[in-house]
Amino acid sequence: MTTEATSTPQSADEALVTLLTPPYPDDPFPLYETLRAANPVHQSAALGAWALSGYDEVTEFLRRPDTHSGARAAALRRQDWADHPSLRLYLNSMVTLNQPDHARVRGLASGVFTPAKIKKMRPAVERLTRGLVDELVERSADGEAVDLVDLLAMPFPVAVISELLGLAYEDGKRLWELADDWSRVFAGIYPEDDLVRADTAAEELGGYFREKVRVRRADPKEDLLSSLVQAADGGRLDEDELIALILFLFTAGFAATTNLIASGVVALVEHPDELSRWREDKSITDPAVEELLRHTTHTTASSRLTTKPVRLGDAEIPEGSLVLALLAAANRDPAKFPDPHRLDLTRDDGAHLSLSAGAHYCFGGSLARMEGAELFPQLIDTFPKIELAGTPERRAILGLTGYATLPVRLSR
Repeated sequence: MTTEATSTPQSADEALVTLLTPPYPDDPFPLYETLRAANPVHQSAALGAWALSGYDEVTEFLRRPDTHSGARAAALRRQDWADHPSLRLYLNSMVTLNQPDHARVRGLASGVFTPAKIKKMRPAVERLTRGLVDELVERSADGEAVDLVDLLAMPFPVAVISELLGLAYEDGKRLWELADDWSRVFAGIYPEDDLVRADTAAEELGGYFREKVRVRRADPKEDLLSSLVQAADGGRLDEDELIALILFLFTAGFAATTNLIASGVVALVEHPDELSRWREDKSITDPAVEELLRHTTHTTASSRLTTKPVRLGDAEIPEGSLVLALLAAANRDPAKFPDPHRLDLTRDDGAHLSLSAGAHYCFGGSLARMEGAELFPQLIDTFPKIELAGTPERRAILGLTGYATLPVRLSR
């Protein structure tokens, strides 16, 4: 465990560079501790940026209305950004927009992607959960290992958001693969191989959704996609913003849940007492889902650009500074969450930051919570024994965490 006596600005810089340089560490938390021990508001000489690793500092900063998207700034600094379909699409997405455009687009989405619409999805979520768990029973009956990402963590949320939007599930699976490739530009760092994959994905995604928009204009349905098209046609969005919003909602609809399922299962296997506790007492389901969200933190960081000097603690961050708000570090800050690395399914230490905070709070959060609360109880009741059957393969994308594969053995 790093202490203030052993952590210095230099060691904090080294930790930050390691966090941001491939291959990304499997266990980043000692590095977060090094950063926090040096200073929860760390000015990096190596990167020319600031890194926030304390819960209070990250929360306060994300709630400020006077910052701009750091990812947007990074993309626009590329002289060739307009030549890349992935960057053009990303710069029109809600997650990168600054005010007042962000409020305009989010306001339209909020009027369509409502809590009432999500609540109406519960019967579909229950049906899809039963079908996928039944398939797991069949596929694991001979004792063979199965890939929980391929058979559950990916298809479950993709099926839900596809049904909500009014897309065929067969289309949704392909879109998931494409959106995963497109997400390689989200971090603001663009290795050539990642950019090529993201551009190819963005071209296909844009073409697919433009055709769907054309069809819905001609023949509206009772689905979220038709509602978005009708709302946008009132003049509040241009065509590129509409396509980016639809794709963003699709991506937000599966990304958090895919990670919650896969990383949540790993966390439960590593904490068997907590897994048994949940099996015996389903009344803890809501706090258990929140704790899994805190413990796994899919989006590990959020970047912002200051538009005026910002004082946090004893530090003053100048105008025009790039600031990395390390959500995963904040979620393991012992000043906020005692014994932060322990999974405690009844933890009641306040709100985590896995879904961010402030104006850019994650749009898919309520859907992810409902899906997790439905799926985990069924999964752990159906399979009294869940164990890893190999080494899970992590997703190697900066700023995002999770698993590409998760081999498990399930026993009844």
